Amino acid sequence: MRILGIELRRTTALVLGALVAVVMVGLLYWGPSTKASTAWTRQWTTLAEWVRFMLALSWPLTLGAGAVQGLRDRRSGVEELFGSTPRPRAQRVGWTLGALAVGLVAAYAVVFVVGAVQVASATDYFHWGWLPSALVGALALVGVGWVGMGLGRLLPSPLTPPVLAVAAFAVTSSGFGGPGAGLPWAGLLPSLPSPTSVFTAVDGAVNAVQAVWFAGVALTGFLLVALLRRRWLGVLPVLVAAAVAVPLLPATAEEAVTPDPVAAELVCAERLCLTRAHEHERAALTVPAREVLRLLAKLPSPPTSVREVASAQRGEQDMRLPEPTDAVWVDLDEFTYFRRTPPTPAQVATYWLAGAGTRTCYGNHIPRTLTREVAARTVMTAWLTGRLEPLPVYREWLGQETDALAAEAWAHLRTLPETVQGARVQAAREVQAACSGDALTTLTGGTT
Repeated sequence: MRILGIELRRTTALVLGALVAVVMVGLLYWGPSTKASTAWTRQWTTLAEWVRFMLALSWPLTLGAGAVQGLRDRRSGVEELFGSTPRPRAQRVGWTLGALAVGLVAAYAVVFVVGAVQVASATDYFHWGWLPSALVGALALVGVGWVGMGLGRLLPSPLTPPVLAVAAFAVTSSGFGGPGAGLPWAGLLPSLPSPTSVFTAVDGAVNAVQAVWFAGVALTGFLLVALLRRRWLGVLPVLVAAAVAVPLLPATAEEAVTPDPVAAELVCAERLCLTRAHEHERAALTVPAREVLRLLAKLPSPPTSVREVASAQRGEQDMRLPEPTDAVWVDLDEFTYFRRTPPTPAQVATYWLAGAGTRTCYGNHIPRTLTREVAARTVMTAWLTGRLEPLPVYREWLGQETDALAAEAWAHLRTLPETVQGARVQAAREVQAACSGDALTTLTGGTT
């Protein structure tokens, strides 16, 4: 251990570890990883996946810094002297490789601890499913550092470290083997795609295949450093690992994840059903759920509960699938509930009450009928609250047209008997829940 301590002080291990930790934590705090339910500080799975995602920028630094370390003996002029000693070379360089591994693993662990402290207070859903992905990331970082050191010894030029780092950045930034490319090459990189849902996790088989691949990368790095002669033997482990991994890795990012049924499991209390992943939000959402159900009781067939949508399934042209009308179905990400300053209970109730407690039918694909849908949702909400107010969506570019349609439909609806109004709103709610038909036409009887 004394030798390891000396190597930690003499090598770039600690400096590299500090640089990696600062870069990753800085990017995690200021990047897209702070937004929505998949924020790196909200769930254990997304924490592991976001840290892996940030390796896209830290592994090129690690590769270049490892190459700098590999040039140490040549720069110091002691390469021939050490090569003439009877002590096995693998034993001597093992301490240097160990120091580099300690520095990188410590940096990786620091990033995890920073996120874990916040995750522990943000969710009640703890599990160990995130651990394999995290361990594979640490192994990948160590393997890249060792390969960089081996390449530095194999190509002892001052240009080697910057060339390796730039080449690695180029591979990352070019989207090499990205989702939909039809090739599994992206799985050979240390980084993972950014998480898109808290209800999925990296498939265990993918973690296992990546572990084999990065173990081969690490062994290649060790052999390139430890072998004086026959250095070509050092590439055998990475070739064998690639032959095993490439046929088994998925072709797209979607195939690399698997559903997490425990995270999506609904837990119900006081007519509010939240997924286990978001049960921590129950105290904040109980009051708006109670208020929404109270107002919806005015309908002829009111819903009886508020239930969270566990997965954003989309059908043709990015339209959501039909949903039953016996509940108010909510997706907390649809109105950006997860933000630095959470919405108030009144704001949450306003979002949930829109469209008489139904979700919008459109997604990333915006249909031409969007204006009519928003107008219908505005009128249905107005009938429940007794006042016509614009919904807090699309105000900048749909305001005037939507307001005109909503005002006309609202005026027509109020001329009808109370029982007919309720029947119209109930029918429009069913149309909106099924995403089939025109809710505004249903409300007005075809007059608008």
